Amino acid sequence: MLSFNEILQQEITVDYDDIIPINATCECKPILVVNRNNTIVYSNQSAQIAFGLNNISTISSLQTDVNFSTLLTDFSESSYSNISISIHIKNLSESSFGEYDAEIEKIELDNTQYLFIVFHHTAKEMILENRINSIHAAIEFANLPVMTIDASGKIAFLSKSMENILGFTIDELYEKFFCVPLENFLSKADLLTAERAFFLKQSWVKIISLKDKGKTLFKELQLTPFSNTGAVENAFMLIAHDITDYLQKNIIVKESENKLKSIINNIRDPLFILRRSKDKLLFEAGNNSFFRVFDLDKAKLINNDTKLVFTSELLKLVLKNCELLLNNSMPFVEFKSKYNLVYYKCKISLMDISSEEESYVMINFNNITDQENYQVKMTAAYDKEVQLNKLKTSFIENMSHEIRTPFNAISGYAEILEESIKTNDYKTISELVILVKDVLSRVSHLFDHIIDMSEIESDELTFNYVYLNCNQVVKSVYKKLLTRAEQKGIQISIELSEEETLIKTDWMKLEKIVFAIVENAIKYTIKGKVVIRTFIFNQYAYISITDTGDGMNEEDIKYLLEPFSQEEQGYTRKYQGAGLGLAIASKLTKMMGGLFEIVSRKKTGTKVTLIFPVVKIQN
Repeated sequence: MLSFNEILQQEITVDYDDIIPINATCECKPILVVNRNNTIVYSNQSAQIAFGLNNISTISSLQTDVNFSTLLTDFSESSYSNISISIHIKNLSESSFGEYDAEIEKIELDNTQYLFIVFHHTAKEMILENRINSIHAAIEFANLPVMTIDASGKIAFLSKSMENILGFTIDELYEKFFCVPLENFLSKADLLTAERAFFLKQSWVKIISLKDKGKTLFKELQLTPFSNTGAVENAFMLIAHDITDYLQKNIIVKESENKLKSIINNIRDPLFILRRSKDKLLFEAGNNSFFRVFDLDKAKLINNDTKLVFTSELLKLVLKNCELLLNNSMPFVEFKSKYNLVYYKCKISLMDISSEEESYVMINFNNITDQENYQVKMTAAYDKEVQLNKLKTSFIENMSHEIRTPFNAISGYAEILEESIKTNDYKTISELVILVKDVLSRVSHLFDHIIDMSEIESDELTFNYVYLNCNQVVKSVYKKLLTRAEQKGIQISIELSEEETLIKTDWMKLEKIVFAIVENAIKYTIKGKVVIRTFIFNQYAYISITDTGDGMNEEDIKYLLEPFSQEEQGYTRKYQGAGLGLAIASKLTKMMGGLFEIVSRKKTGTKVTLIFPVVKIQN
């Protein structure tokens, strides 16, 4: 739509009602156009309704607290091109005088001067501002911890109580990615789950604990998407509900239990007590060693049915033997088992305090690892030898396949080229040349990886360190892999820090690292997105690559960072490659003084993070 100044510069005979719709609602700001005789040549519907004007009225028809006609005449004769004044005008629709800010601008057209006037209703703007202030005041008065997050995941607002929980102010976190302040409260896996919920526009809930004046408080973080009127994408709200009282009311502590806990906590080996009541085995008590070894939450176990909360195979075996003991009136049951590389001799005994209504069973785990140590070492050595043989075989098969496949292709292309030359089929020759180049590029890429790994393992690698903004490297990799991602139908995007992300690194090797990780993310993502993000936190520069691909099992991550390792082996594996990309990226990052972290879940996605200290150069 043309500005009013542009409209007036076209034709003096312009029909203003054709340019500014006459059906505009009275919620629009009143607009007038006045000539040098103070005659109104145009008024929009808002002005007509509010002030009772029409296009043949004079400005003197406007009921004001000052002589508006004289003021306009003086302004027309002045050297000023625009002015803004406050004025009281009688609003016919409200039957009262209202305060307006009038913005007046001179416009010259065909040697004729016009005044373009826009009226702002000060009272209505104050009402809107008061509404916003009231909402903020209500949030602060209710002491409600709230964070609002825009559609790109950046923090837009923090209430005072949320600042106190996170330990940061809104000035420190404004437009930071919402997961950044949560790293002090959540594990890497929980952060990945929160990011995934954000990407999929889903709700997410997590309970955290924190210390406040020596007391432990429990907060339930609830991430919820919501729609703003007229917004293209959903925004998010993160609320921290205080559930401390709720949890404490559900933990019943008796004086006798405290005495019992004091006794059993002095026992080094894991020990716990179960109570059978109405055919249910309920958790009664346990020592600290038990909760530590089995990684269980004490508050979630007390007086709960153990069949619902015991998930490990060893604890399920304990329950099975408890039933055997109780049903057959046996004094005790013993068995051996292994848990987290520790060997235990488990003894289940019926306690003397049992009655007809309730029975109490004590379970004690005696660590017999030293007794079994020799056999364990022998088994481990044998397993390691088998694994090494398997790795060697896998490497030979993998390299044979990776090298034989492209050279078989080149051999086939050569035969076709020979026939095409005989028949002068230059179109086919041209197409085959492109294919041969692609194959040779793949082989060259493989050899480069092998050479890189050889230099790394032999400590012959040299680094050319420079000071650079890592955003430059991310942009370069993004441009190189954008086409490949689009060909797979994958959305790839970058979110770069606006701060100076200056680090000391080898430019070429850092680009090789980021390229290998992003290439892997695209390779293992069937559908969804890949996001490359940079940001600064606590004087460290972060480069994170997050995908919504296949992911991997947690126990496989360490194994996959070794050379020539892949999650699947053999010729029938789903993805091709030598298994060197992640290994090279991990080792190069550490050699250049950075941290290399991977968080992944099967069928959820993977997040790889590179962390380097920020460098500040003195001018």
